[in-house]
Amino acid sequence: MKWLAGRFRCSFQGLKDGIFKDCSIRFQFVLGLMALAAGWILRITKEEWLWVLLCIALVISFEFINSCIEKTVDYISLEHNPQAGQIKDMASTAVLIVSLFALIVACLIFIPRLMIWIG
Repeated sequence: MKWLAGRFRCSFQGLKDGIFKDCSIRFQFVLGLMALAAGWILRITKEEWLWVLLCIALVISFEFINSCIEKTVDYISLEHNPQAGQIKDMASTAVLIVSLFALIVACLIFIPRLMIWIG
């Protein structure tokens, strides 16, 4: 059990570091909180909650992975290297793809509900 508790401690430290020391992770976290608030205000269905929560988890997870890749590449390659730049660009593309998916899901769920809520 001590081993498991240590793992959770490390994970929560990583979460704290990500939110407080990485502006990209913090930005995605804030967007996730905004999506949660919108879902609550617009009273989305259980099925819609699953999609919203999945998107939040994917985007934040991919942002953590991207940040880790960027920090690792920066740590390993102290001088400018085209391959290092390509690695970082490809990792950020993964975040872009999952973020676009989340945007599409958000539009499909929130826009119709906003139209009803407003009008």
